[in-house]
Amino acid sequence: MQLSLDVRWRHGDREPLEFEQEFFPLLQEIEATGSLQNAARNLGISYRYAWGLLRAWTGRIGRPVVEMQRGRGARLSALGEKLLWEQRRINARLTPELESLASELNSVIASLLETGQQVRLRVYASHGLALGVLRDLVNTSPGGIHMDLQYRGSLESLRLFRAGKSDIAGFHFPYGELARRLAPRYRPLLDSDKYVLLNVVNREQGIITAAGNPKKIRALQDLARKNVHFINREPAAGTRVILDALLEGAGIQTAAIKGYDNEEFTHTAVAAIVASGAADAGFGIRAAAEKMGLHFVFLVRERYLFALRREALPTPPVVKLCGIMSGAAFRKAIKSLPGYDADDAGKPCTPEELFS
Repeated sequence: MQLSLDVRWRHGDREPLEFEQEFFPLLQEIEATGSLQNAARNLGISYRYAWGLLRAWTGRIGRPVVEMQRGRGARLSALGEKLLWEQRRINARLTPELESLASELNSVIASLLETGQQVRLRVYASHGLALGVLRDLVNTSPGGIHMDLQYRGSLESLRLFRAGKSDIAGFHFPYGELARRLAPRYRPLLDSDKYVLLNVVNREQGIITAAGNPKKIRALQDLARKNVHFINREPAAGTRVILDALLEGAGIQTAAIKGYDNEEFTHTAVAAIVASGAADAGFGIRAAAEKMGLHFVFLVRERYLFALRREALPTPPVVKLCGIMSGAAFRKAIKSLPGYDADDAGKPCTPEELFS
């Protein structure tokens, strides 16, 4: 038994009608292809059904969501564009939280139905696009292992792990000089005698700006310009810790950055805010920027890691997990994520190796 949660749109007051599941994918395909016929074909639905769906919602809303142009295909109206961007923003903001809640709910239900044949790995982890990929591979692979994944910031994940609330903590940490500067924040949370680390992926972080970079943002100093509005991550996020260290190293006061105190809780939510025009720039991973068609300024290469107790390393569930991370399916999936690589996936290392 596996439960999932999602967001549904409804229109109307007394007896609201729910948007069909094809509605937003259809808008997305029309935006991408400029053709209702191609959009319908890509979704595996008939042209007649797609046309009827758009006509029905135009009548209900009172304004067209798509503009049909003879000889020039189809394009989203201003309303259609707004609806699609709001859907993307809502998904970016809420999907990780809903996944965490679903994981928690499934864990509770599983404990009530437990047969003793499945091993559950409780994971608190910083948000990243690779984590969902790994969770799905683990949970669909034979072998009786299930990953209960809940998203938290890097520092919070490590604190919960140390408190015995999880089996694994997922966090990210930069390479090079920045790693040595951040060591005092992370070393107290990573006892080398008790814990071991597993490499998951490497990835790129930097400044996310609007497509085409209209504000010409090329460096951290540009974030302090008066005409630039920023969207930040929450204080416990590893990304926020890295950004603050970079700003300190560059001598930039956070008070000089408009929007520094405005926070989102995932990389994709930051990218969605920038894509919607509500902010000019954010700080996050390349994959989130490119997923939204945004500009990216590379600043930091980092590693994403799992922390676990040393005695857990040779146990069958962890051996299975390492095998999946080092396997062809995971590497192939990660290769499709811009700015990611899984070259060291599944390889153990010590906490002290991070800080040297």
